[in-house]
Amino acid sequence: MTTYEIVAGDGGSAVSVTITDSVTGDPVDLTGKTAQLRYTVNGGSTAAKSMTVLNQATNPGQATYQFLTTDLTTSGELRGEVRLQAGQPDQLTTVDDFYIAVKAALP
Repeated sequence: MTTYEIVAGDGGSAVSVTITDSVTGDPVDLTGKTAQLRYTVNGGSTAAKSMTVLNQATNPGQATYQFLTTDLTTSGELRGEVRLQAGQPDQLTTVDDFYIAVKAALP
């Protein structure tokens, strides 16, 4: 489990992931694939956001998502996963969740 911290309502916060093969530990080649950040805050409804797959020649297995100011409107615990090729026959979802502590902004 990995824990990070961000502030609710911030639009400059980002999450970056490196997808690795669970057997070999090698980065998964994401060339031509879609990546989706799926998360819930405090066990609420699941949000799905399209991630940016980075250049696989220089950033193998890496994708990122920059939160919008409207993405995280409440504080609490964000629990997330990454899904590749959502809705496709070759869909894969990460088996390890990650956690982000979402702090309320000061008034």
